[in-house]
Amino acid sequence: MAEDDPTRGEPRPRPARPAPRGSGAETGWAVIGTMISGMAVWGGAGWLLDRWLDTRVFLPVGILLGISAAIYLVVKRFGGLPPDPGAPEQGNTPGGRRSRPRTQKGPR
Repeated sequence: MAEDDPTRGEPRPRPARPAPRGSGAETGWAVIGTMISGMAVWGGAGWLLDRWLDTRVFLPVGILLGISAAIYLVVKRFGGLPPDPGAPEQGNTPGGRRSRPRTQKGPR
């Protein structure tokens, strides 16, 4: 199979495998970090606004806004379920057109 090896100086073709997914613990820590940082950033902004305007309403509003934004981001990023291993693969491109079948040696 020497004909499959690239000549010197040419890049090697990348193997067609799915992108690695994080473990469950990594996903859990990412969700917790997103939630805490949302509360801290927006709650901190509310606290600063309360100090500046001498009020007591913006800290809780900032915390609630931060939690809401964090929940939205978590659902957007981690909300989709992985496809079933036995399910047929959808061959649609982002534009909705059917993609051409790809083989390991290229189009025929």
